[in-house]
Amino acid sequence: MSEIKRVPRERNVGQLRNYAFNKDTSPILEVELGEKFVAEIEDAMNGILRDPTKLYPKDTKPYSEHVPGWFNPCCGPIYVKGVEAGDVLIVNIEKIDKIQTGVTCTTPGAHHFAGLRGWEECDEMYTGIIKNVAGKGTWTYGAHTYTWELKPFLGTIATAPEWEVLSSEPTSFGSAPACGGNMDCRDVREGTKVWLQSFNEGGLLFFGDMHASQGDGEVTGVANEAAGEITLSCDVIRNKTIPNVRLETLESLISIYCYRPIEEAIRQAVKGLILWLEEDYKMTKREAYVLASTCSEFRINVYQVCTGLGRIMTTVGAELSKKMLPK
Repeated sequence: MSEIKRVPRERNVGQLRNYAFNKDTSPILEVELGEKFVAEIEDAMNGILRDPTKLYPKDTKPYSEHVPGWFNPCCGPIYVKGVEAGDVLIVNIEKIDKIQTGVTCTTPGAHHFAGLRGWEECDEMYTGIIKNVAGKGTWTYGAHTYTWELKPFLGTIATAPEWEVLSSEPTSFGSAPACGGNMDCRDVREGTKVWLQSFNEGGLLFFGDMHASQGDGEVTGVANEAAGEITLSCDVIRNKTIPNVRLETLESLISIYCYRPIEEAIRQAVKGLILWLEEDYKMTKREAYVLASTCSEFRINVYQVCTGLGRIMTTVGAELSKKMLPK
């Protein structure tokens, strides 16, 4: 058996190619359909804040001096042999492990409560260290210590657009919602199949921005940001067009949409789910629409709602349990 291909961490951080989804960037790796490969992923802050004496944005130069900032470093593009423009690239999240110490921080002037009287401490620079050990995250603030279960996932995953060049930091996705982007969706996790539209030969996959855990909404704009190792493989559905990113977990189908206001994001996510059910599961639009409104196995998930952080949109998912699919 041939040795599994790997992309080391130093190739996934610190260069312009790591922060832009650009079809003209030379592939960092070529893989066959179904072939597993591994990438070592840096955290969203480029590893700087793992030193607790460092603060954002004071100590994140030169990354924070770029416009837009160089954050959420990604591995890519991955060229997947046999994938063409007009296909759907299926990315299998095979394994997420070797998770390192996590960091979180405040984002002065760029959050829900920026500038409000009485909330001044939330506008001060702060770095928090989260010990990610044995499947648990532990954070200490003053005299209080908190521990919770880790649920790691990829915050950013995308295919290169046909001709746009998108940043990995301020845009949730560009003009083509099905290519993905910085979605910070906790269901892009181990065992999930991520459906992305391919706009170029080879698919040209980018991914990074690992989160060891995240509360719904990622309300401060920063989660438990951690470096780690990801194992992926890719499949293809040929000659298929999808309107937005789709996730297939072991338990559910999830239609993802990023937009503001949140009501429109929800409307588009639900619409995407209904179209998926109509096309692949032979349900009528009315059937799927009524089922979503009446069935307790349907959920609206709010993954990211980072008001104040540039053009980052609200990310929502319309989710239906596979138990409810027609037999």
